[in-house]
Amino acid sequence: MGFSPVQGVKTFFHNLKNAPDNQYTTQAAAPTRPPPMGHKRWDSTDSTTSIQKVELSVLSTPAESLPKRDEEKKKSNILDAVVEAAGSRWALGITFLLLIAWGVWGIVGGPTDTWQVILQDVSSIQAYFSATLLLRQQQSSCKDILGRICTLLSRGQSNERMLSALPPAERERLRTKKQVRMRNEIFDSMQTKEDVLDRVANAVSAAVGSLYFLAIYWAGIITWVVWGVPLQWSNTWQLYVNTSTALQITVTTMFLQNIRKQHDKHLAKCIKNIEQLDTEIETELRLLTGDTAANPVVASTPPTLNRMQKGIDIYAFIVGGSIGLTISAAVFTLWAAIGHQLEFDDNWWLIIGTYTGLIGFIDSFIMKNVDYRETELAKQHFQRLLEQDYQLFKLLDADMPAAEGADDNTTKKMPLGLRLSNAVGDFCATTGASYAAVGAVVGLLIVASAMQWTETGQLLCNTPTMIVEGFLLIMLLQAHNFADGRRRVIHDDILRRRIAIQGYLTSSDEAPTVEKPTPVYVISTDEKQASAQDVSGYNV
Repeated sequence: MGFSPVQGVKTFFHNLKNAPDNQYTTQAAAPTRPPPMGHKRWDSTDSTTSIQKVELSVLSTPAESLPKRDEEKKKSNILDAVVEAAGSRWALGITFLLLIAWGVWGIVGGPTDTWQVILQDVSSIQAYFSATLLLRQQQSSCKDILGRICTLLSRGQSNERMLSALPPAERERLRTKKQVRMRNEIFDSMQTKEDVLDRVANAVSAAVGSLYFLAIYWAGIITWVVWGVPLQWSNTWQLYVNTSTALQITVTTMFLQNIRKQHDKHLAKCIKNIEQLDTEIETELRLLTGDTAANPVVASTPPTLNRMQKGIDIYAFIVGGSIGLTISAAVFTLWAAIGHQLEFDDNWWLIIGTYTGLIGFIDSFIMKNVDYRETELAKQHFQRLLEQDYQLFKLLDADMPAAEGADDNTTKKMPLGLRLSNAVGDFCATTGASYAAVGAVVGLLIVASAMQWTETGQLLCNTPTMIVEGFLLIMLLQAHNFADGRRRVIHDDILRRRIAIQGYLTSSDEAPTVEKPTPVYVISTDEKQASAQDVSGYNV
C-alpha cells in the first residue's frame, strides 16, 4: 500500500493533538516466569500447612538474558540515531577540535568582528539543533523511566499477591529463616568503567553546573555591562558578550547531551539488575505457591495538564520531532538562498544568528519546564513503587531497609546559595516563565523592526536572549546533576530492598553475614494498614 499524503497529514495532527497525554502515558507487563509443573512447597488444602521438603534454589538469571520490554524491542528511527550520536564522545571531541581551530584562527588573524560573528552563528545553529535533540532525549528518557517503573510495579503486584496467598505460618517461617546474601556480583556489574573522556565530561559538567560557575557567569556579565562605558555601547561591545555566551552555550549543550547519555546507560544497568532480582523473587514465590497467573499490565499515571501546559507539550512535540527538523531545513535553505542578494555581508550572517538565538531562547525555557515536570512525574511513580515495596515487607512482618541518605537532600540541610539557585530554577521552570519568554521575543521583534533590522537591531535581539539562554542551560545542567544523584540513591535503595526480600525466600542453608547492619524504618507489628506518613520519610 502506497503512502497517502492526506492520511499522513491526518496522522500528524492526530499525534499533535494527543502529544501531551501520550508523552506521559505508557504501560507494561513484566514477563511471567511460571514454575515447573507440579512444584509447590505448601498444600493450600491442609490447615496445618505442612511444608514439603523440596530442594529448589532461586534461579539465577543474568540481567542480559531477561526478556526485553516492548520499548526496548522497538527500532530507533533516524532522529533517535542522531540523538545517540550527538551524545557520543566523538561528537564531543569533534566539537572541541573545531573550537580549538576557531581559537587558533583568531590568534593568527586577530579577533575581528567577522571572526566573532561566525562563532556566534555556528554556536546559535548548534544550540538550535541541540534543543531539538535535548527535547527528544528528555522525552525518550521520561518514557523509558515510566515504562521500567511500570514493569517493576507489574511484577511487584504479582509478588504481593503470592505473598498474600501464603498461610501465616509459612510467612512466619520465611521471616524467621531469613538469610542474608551479599550478591556482590550485582554491585560489581554496576561499576561504571570510565575512560579519560568520560571522567573529563563528568568533571566539567559538575563544574559548569555548580554555584561557583553560576557566580562567575553573572560576574562576567556585570563586568561586561560596566565595560560598555569606555566602549560607548558599540556593536563591538555587544559582540564581545555574544561571543562569550556563544562559547559557553556550545560547551554546555554538548556536555549536557554527553552526560545524559552516560547517566541513562548507568541507570539502565541498575534497572536490569533490579529486574534480575525481581525475576528471582517471582520465581521463588511461584515455586512456593504454584501460582501461574500472568503478571498484570500496569499503566503510568499521567499528570493533569491545563491548556497552557498542553501548549508547551505540543510545542515540545513539534521541536523535538521530525517536523521540527523539517522546519529548520526550510529556514536554513531560505537563508542560504538570499545570501547572494545580501552579498553575504555581516547582516546576512546575523540573520540566521538572530533567528536561532530567539528560538533557542524560547526553547531553553521550554526544556526547563518539561524537565521539571517530567522529574516530578518520575518521583511520583517511584513513590508508587516504594509504597508497593512497603506492603511486601509488611506481609513478611519485617522491617524495610531505610532509604540511604534519606535526609541528605532535604531543603533544610541545603546551603543558602543552593536553595536560592533552586528557587530561581523552579521559577524559570514555571509555565508562566515559558509564555513570558514568547512575549519577550515578540517585544524584541517589534523593536528590531522599528530599527529596520540594522546590525544594531539584530544584535539587540541576540544579546539579551543569549545571556538568558546561557544562564538557563547552566540551571538545566545543575538540575540534571542533582536529579541524577538522587535517582542513583533511589535505584540503590530499590536494589537493597530486593536483596532483603530475597533473603527471606532463599533456600540455601548457609549465607554470609553482613558486618555492618543496614539501618531500618521499624514497622509496627500490630499496624493494620500502611499510612502515607510511613512512607513519606523516604526522599524520592
